[in-house]
Amino acid sequence: MHMAFSALCAGIWKAMGWIEVPEMKLAQWAGGILPVGLCFAGSLVASNTAYLYISVAFIQMIKASTPVVVLIFSFFFGLETPNGKLCMYICLITAGVTISCVAQVAISYIGVTLQLTALVCEAMRLCLVNVLLVSKGVKLSSLASLYYIAPTCLLCLLLPWAHLEAPAILADLGVFSRTGYVTLLANSSIAFCLNIATMALIKHTSALTLNVAGVFKDLLLILWSVIVSGAIVTPTQYMGYAIAFSGVTGYTAYKRSAQLKAAESAAKAANASGGSSESQSLLDRSDRDSSEAESGSRSRA
Repeated sequence: MHMAFSALCAGIWKAMGWIEVPEMKLAQWAGGILPVGLCFAGSLVASNTAYLYISVAFIQMIKASTPVVVLIFSFFFGLETPNGKLCMYICLITAGVTISCVAQVAISYIGVTLQLTALVCEAMRLCLVNVLLVSKGVKLSSLASLYYIAPTCLLCLLLPWAHLEAPAILADLGVFSRTGYVTLLANSSIAFCLNIATMALIKHTSALTLNVAGVFKDLLLILWSVIVSGAIVTPTQYMGYAIAFSGVTGYTAYKRSAQLKAAESAAKAANASGGSSESQSLLDRSDRDSSEAESGSRSRA
């Protein structure tokens, strides 16, 4: 439903002329958009099914290791440069998540496998979106990207939806009215805004930064699950997540420092370029003045 609503909204925006969507050839769609749609669909199916087997709190703890997988794919696609500090923070996050998993009271291997599958699909999707927005040569805005990705993901979801959910929904269409059309519309609208925000953040930062920032959201979901849903979380799991959270905090500080250094270097380079251009301009002016003076002397002679 979210993908259908997002595709509809993006199509309306294009039809109204509110966004500029460049034409895309079939080969570009197959090489850039289709893999994103497949990974997106795989992530949604696996992660939603995992909720049937393990608690929300435990799922969020597993999700905290997503930056590790994203980092591996980022190295593979050339989106990040390996270095000691980066690997240290990511290993710290991994250690914390591992402790949380080991300390789980009642573990479901099916649920964990599904969530790990979703994690790999999500990491691949984010890196592919990063490559699509930055390195593919097709200039797409966040909404233009969604215009292509949402319908593709919807097509990829149709088969599992028809097998897993369609029979129950078609047998009881009253589920929509019982849920509430306003609730469904609000839910779909939030998902649409979230998709746009996700792609905008990836375009202006990186897939890894997006995932590390998402750990803060996971912390809130864990607290919600414990307080509202009564999920059981052991002290050891809290300790493991605290370790992972410290790794996230360190990574955030590291990336902020790197961005500041990059901005300072760019400013210095711009100043140096401006100074050299000004010096060159003065030299050119001096040469012209000398040439004019020499020409005047010859004329008088």
